[in-house]
Formats: sequence, structure tokens, C-alpha cells
Amino acid sequence: MTLSQWIHGVRYLVQKEFRQVFRDKAMLRIIFMAPIIQLFILSYAVTTDIRNIRMTILDQDNTSESRHLTESFFQNDVFIPGPVATSPADLLEKLQRSDADIAVWIPVDYAKDVASGSEATVSITVNGQNSSIAGRAQGYAETIVRQQAGRILDDVSLKNPAMKQRIHTIEAVTRFFYNPELESRFYMIPAILVQLLTIITTMLTGLAIVREKEAGTLEQILVTPLTPGQLIAGKVIPFLILAYVALTLACTIAVLWFGVPFVGSILLLAVCALAYLLVTLALGLLTSEVSSTQQQAMFTVFFFIMFGIMTSGFFYPVENMPRFIYLLTFLNPMRYIMAINRGIFLKGANLSDVWPNLWPLLVMGTVLFTTAVLRFHKKVE
Repeated sequence: MTLSQWIHGVRYLVQKEFRQVFRDKAMLRIIFMAPIIQLFILSYAVTTDIRNIRMTILDQDNTSESRHLTESFFQNDVFIPGPVATSPADLLEKLQRSDADIAVWIPVDYAKDVASGSEATVSITVNGQNSSIAGRAQGYAETIVRQQAGRILDDVSLKNPAMKQRIHTIEAVTRFFYNPELESRFYMIPAILVQLLTIITTMLTGLAIVREKEAGTLEQILVTPLTPGQLIAGKVIPFLILAYVALTLACTIAVLWFGVPFVGSILLLAVCALAYLLVTLALGLLTSEVSSTQQQAMFTVFFFIMFGIMTSGFFYPVENMPRFIYLLTFLNPMRYIMAINRGIFLKGANLSDVWPNLWPLLVMGTVLFTTAVLRFHKKVE
């Protein structure tokens, strides 16, 4: 068989796949509508930003400085006023009854102690049920207290220059690179794109071949002069093209609607996506070969996707995971493309930057795709 004949056979099979996809309205919804809906829902729902933390304050100092500290807590959308506390016991009770998420106690002589350079204590008690939110809320509250204490000291130093010699402070200057506003959606949306790309390619490839089995049309295709290589190419190429269309649409929405910065190379993103698609399409083929029904294929795909998401660094850094799980993450292709995607979007990563994560994808894709092709060849023969 000549190369032109081989390409000619693949072209007709690709055309047949596209016709079948566009005739199936349910498949069209999975390919185009589902990713867009999921992108909008997940981008708004999956966030690590803390908002509307209920704060109850007991101000027993009752000075202009303590009132200014109280007002400072509510000058952003992190904290909102909670119920008013009348005593330390009442403050604790409101926290225990979950009427408040964080309780602040400003004791008597707070302003006097700060102004004199003495040790001043402001009690911050946090509901620690959600450790991640509790830790960050505590950090925000402590920062505000330090800022207001520094303001009082500055005012005292202006009025009494001699006092300035007795006050020794260290000022930390913090700069945030790549995401100055610390918007969690800038970090999460590139990861959501990876998740959507994984679901589309793995599930559609697996379901497409299994559906052919259930309908009995796969046997009809196998008796044609097409070679196993042509069959695999004809099945994979349409979903590869559709995956790039879905990725382009999702990236456009991420940049234009959600304002996610894209400072890297589109070409590099496309190349890295191709390496990852080689893995997901191979997984779809392998899933279709071990599954007899579409339900089996779907459950198998979801098993791999759930493992992939949880060990990819989607929510938490993989370095924070237990040692055994951390070692398992090196077998997860989603871990590598997640880091690549975030690096290209936010940091403008180049080829040398992404190479440590790109070469494992190339190795995995080559091994998995070769395995899928060999199994398919054996099954056909």
C-alpha cells in the first residue's frame, strides 16, 4: 500500500467519524456545551480566596485607636461584621455556637501600651474547622493589627522624636510575582482547562470505539481493506482536532471573560498540549479495548480522572502530600501538564522551563500509545 493510498483511506474514515459526531446531538453537547458550562461553573466555584468571614469584636479599650482598628478589619471583603459581643465569655460563646468565624478581643490599655512601646496584646481566636481558611483568616487579621500598631507608633514618633530612638522595628517588604493581586482564579483556571481537556479526549475516544462494538459496526469496518494503523488514525485524528477546538474556545473564554493573563507562547502551549493529548487519547484507546459497554468505559475513565485530579496539584501542592502519594504523582501525566499550563499562562515559561515536565509526557505518551496500537493490532489479527 502506497502512502497516498494509506492517507486516502484515513481521510475517508476521518470524514465518517466527523459525520457520526455531528449527527449525534448528545456527543456534540459533550464536546462543546459541557466544557463551556463546566468552565464557567468551576471557575467561579473552585476558588481558594476567602471572603465574607464573620468577625465578632470585643473592644474594651474604647479609644479612637481601638475604634480605628475595628474599622480597619472591614475595609475589604475578607471580613464582615458578626454579632456584637458584650464580654469575653460572650465572645467565646458566639464562636462556639458558630455565630462567628473569628473573634477579636481588644483589651483595656491597648492604645496606651502600643504608644508607649510596651508589649500590647490583641486576642484573635479562630474557628479552626477548615484549617486552610482559618490559617489565612488569622494571617489577614494579624497583618491588620500590625499595620494599625505601626500607624500608632508613627504618630507617636512624629509628636515625640525622642520616642523614635526607643522603638526598633523591622519592616518586611513583600512583592508578589506572576499574580500580584493573588487572584486564585488565575491559578485555578489553567488547571481547569487541563481537567476539561482530559475528560473530553479520554472519554470520547473510549466511548466512540465501544459504541461501535455495541452497534456492531466495528466488525463491518474490520472487514474492509483498511489496516489497523489506518483504523487507529481515523479514530484518533477527529478527536485530536476537536480537542484543539475545545481548548482554543476554553482559552479564549479564560482570557477574555475571566481576565486570566496569558504571557507565554501559544505555539508552545499547542506543542505541550499535543504531548498530553497523546497520553489521553492512548488511555481512551486502552479503555475501549478492555471495556465491553459504554458504562464500563465511562467508569474506567472516571477512575483514572479522579486519581489524576487528586494527585496532580490541582488543589494542593504535590510536595505537601504524604511520601507514598507524592511518589505516585510521578506516574500521573496530569501533574506535568498542570505545571506546564500554569507556567505558560502566568510566568511566560519557555521551552527550557517546561522541558522537565514535557519529557515525561513524551515518554508516557509514546509508551501508552504504542501499547494501545499493539493491543489493537493483536485484537484485529
